Amino acid sequence: MKQQKIAHFLTHQVVEDIYDEENVLIWIDWREAEEDLIDYFNEQLPMSDRIDCEIIEIDKPRGVDITLSLKEKKLTIPFADDVTDRDSAIRAMQEMIAPHYQIRWFIESLGGDTLAFVLLPTAQWNELERQFGERKVHYYFHVIAKDSTMFQMDFDEVSALLEAREKELPNI
Repeated sequence: MKQQKIAHFLTHQVVEDIYDEENVLIWIDWREAEEDLIDYFNEQLPMSDRIDCEIIEIDKPRGVDITLSLKEKKLTIPFADDVTDRDSAIRAMQEMIAPHYQIRWFIESLGGDTLAFVLLPTAQWNELERQFGERKVHYYFHVIAKDSTMFQMDFDEVSALLEAREKELPNI
């Protein structure tokens, strides 16, 4: 169902259509607690693939470590020493659910303090790329990689990305 809604968006490219679709986009505010955003992604995963999240108090400026676990996989989110952050949490969540699922950043939400993401099985992303072309899918839905920066982009980085997208648009 979600894949069909994304396919509809990719066909018609009307941003308001996908914004209005229930349970397609996962909206995350820059002030969200990391454990909350993990819950948002978990809500869209089958029970057997949901990530357990453990908050451990530590003696560092950020005050906590967050450990994710799923079956035999376990990962402590690699935060910087002084703060927790949404980028690190999303990248760690992606690492935990790969290769079966992918989180993609809906790049049309760029520029606000609340960003949108989509979680789909990898096979469905592959089908969308086959149907619409990898370039078009990636234009709207950026793959989350180990070095992805989403919430921690400064104004110049956001402006440069918006400008690059504007130049790329005629080729999509």
